[in-house]
Amino acid sequence: MSRKMTRRDLAAVLGSAAAVAAARAQNAPANPPDLNAAAKDQLRQNAETMAKVELPMSTEPSFSFKA
Repeated sequence: MSRKMTRRDLAAVLGSAAAVAAARAQNAPANPPDLNAAAKDQLRQNAETMAKVELPMSTEPSFSFKA
């Protein structure tokens, strides 16, 4: 006996399949990357790069902050 599948039945099946796939994708990897250390390293590298640039004191900003 074959039963016709309605659009609502199909949506329910596809919705549950998508939920299962999303739950599997959310499992954390065994060794997550250390984002804190990566951010600190990036900040250190940026600071070193900016320190290499010489900017004369006579340079004025193109705008001024007013409180």
